[in-house]
Amino acid sequence: MALLTLPLPLPAFAQDPSPEQRTSTRALERELQRRPQGVTVPAEITKRGGDLVLQTADAAVPVANSEFLGQQVRQLPVEAVVSQGPDDSVNLVDVKLQATKRWESLPAGQRRRFGNVDTAQRKLSAAADTALKPDSTEADLRQLKQAVDDTREQVLLAYKAIPSTQRSEQRILVEQHGELRRAEKSLYGFNRDDRYPPQAYERIYANSHGAFALRVKGADKPRCSAVLIGEALGLTNNHCILEELPGELEAVFDYEDDLDGNHLTSQVFPIGAVRLTAEEDRDNLDFVLLRLEANADGKLPGSVYPVQCLSMAHVRRDDPLYVIGFPLGEPRTVHDNTFVYFPYRVSENEYAELEMLVRQEFDSLQAEEQSYIDGKLKEFTDSYRKMSDAAGATHYEYISVRFANQPTIGADSDTYHGNSGSPVYSRRSHAVIGLLFDGQEDLSQPWEPGWRSHEAILPITRVVERLDVAEPTWRADPKVCIRPAS
Repeated sequence: MALLTLPLPLPAFAQDPSPEQRTSTRALERELQRRPQGVTVPAEITKRGGDLVLQTADAAVPVANSEFLGQQVRQLPVEAVVSQGPDDSVNLVDVKLQATKRWESLPAGQRRRFGNVDTAQRKLSAAADTALKPDSTEADLRQLKQAVDDTREQVLLAYKAIPSTQRSEQRILVEQHGELRRAEKSLYGFNRDDRYPPQAYERIYANSHGAFALRVKGADKPRCSAVLIGEALGLTNNHCILEELPGELEAVFDYEDDLDGNHLTSQVFPIGAVRLTAEEDRDNLDFVLLRLEANADGKLPGSVYPVQCLSMAHVRRDDPLYVIGFPLGEPRTVHDNTFVYFPYRVSENEYAELEMLVRQEFDSLQAEEQSYIDGKLKEFTDSYRKMSDAAGATHYEYISVRFANQPTIGADSDTYHGNSGSPVYSRRSHAVIGLLFDGQEDLSQPWEPGWRSHEAILPITRVVERLDVAEPTWRADPKVCIRPAS
């Protein structure tokens, strides 16, 4: 990702009027030749080996006076004044936290409008100035982290208090929240940690044997994906069941290739019954319960393959996931590096933060029609519905107006047609948290995940709750595994 952008007003070498324009090392060099005493650029400064470097769109520019900046700070979004250094390096002249500079650039009246935010920002500015000094300590960095957290919390509270009609005030806070998130990500490493112990991959491989393909007898390829949840029970999407009778369908296990591309020998189990096909029985949720029968050897699938545990825990934003299924009817595939974007259930504060993140996504769409942006924002607010529990506490649930009013977890994943019914797992618990049922159209071009484009997962919590009502004996299967929320 390019890490150096040009501010407004734009220097002469900027080729695009957008404040998000990224510059190149050559453009920076030309500007420094014209103004060797100093050029102001928003940037991220990081360490390479024992030296500091300034990241540009295409290279890392060495910083000659590395001692200027505290060694504790890494990749913090700052506004840096740089001057020409020896050879191809630059010198740091001044460094200021970008979140602070942006807030200080607002008119004083606007800052006073958000008194608690303004107070928190002043404390953040002081903490950042200390942490950016050459002699800064770990304690200074911890104080900076706390100041960023405190300021972000005040922005969130202020945003919640603003009526939705006050668009300009909302925008101020949405943009400030974005700057604070950038600072937070740099201070905490990254919100998404995709480093896992080797045993995690062994667990994923073991779990993959509990996913099976749903195929019409005599067909060349399977139609959908499914998961084994009991000795003789499976789950898939209701929309995978068309006009066929249960006896015309079969569950195919070990439908996969080895590393050399050779097909493994598959194991087939008949489908004895498809339960909850009536809308009222499953409360319109896109799932069905499959009852599997013994294979030609007289064995039930749960005696041969691992039964998958179902998790009643609610996933949160940026939680890591993986999906196992049969994309385009091809052999079994693990879709890894999947993350939650839009949880099914969120608190009021989490909802407000999601709304700000969605607004940030659409604020960047300079070329889009305002009517499109307004429509998508309304789709978000219509989909996250305010609920109250038995104790009167409020929360929000994602009931997607885009995906047929289904309870939904929104995630990014490289899944395709044929992955419908795929079990979706928590990367932490390795238990099933949902069934993939819909999402982004299959495209040859990669898509940027966000509110406009994400995959749709049916929360397993809602599936279990409905099964308990409509199929009260389903838990009698000796191998059903349900993990409580805590």
